[in-house]
Amino acid sequence: MKTVEIQYPGEGDYYNKELHVGENLGIRTLLGTVYLKKGARIPETGFSRHPFNEVSIITEGCIEMIDEENKVLGYLRAGTAVYFNAGEPQAGHVMEDTKLIYVLNQPNKQPE
Repeated sequence: MKTVEIQYPGEGDYYNKELHVGENLGIRTLLGTVYLKKGARIPETGFSRHPFNEVSIITEGCIEMIDEENKVLGYLRAGTAVYFNAGEPQAGHVMEDTKLIYVLNQPNKQPE
C-alpha cells in the first residue's frame, strides 16, 4: 500500500503535478493532479491522444469536451469522473477554473 497527499499545482507551476509513478505486473500507473484556468483550451490546438487508459475525477470546475468536428460531447463537472481509452482523441474548453485527479495505466512494452 502507498498513500500520497493530494496536492494541486500552484500559481505559476506547470498545470500538471505528478504524485506517484509505479509499476506492477507489467502495468505502469501514474497518479497526479491538474489545475486548468478558465478560458483555456486543452490542448491549445488539435487533440491529445495518449498511449494509456485514463480515468479523471473532476473535483472543482467544469470542462466542455468537444469532438473532432467541434461538437460538444458533454460537460465534465465537479463530482464527475471520465474514462478515456488509449488513443481516444481528447479536447475541451475550460469553462471554470478546474481541478482534477487523474490515473493513467499503460502496459510496459515487452522487449523484442
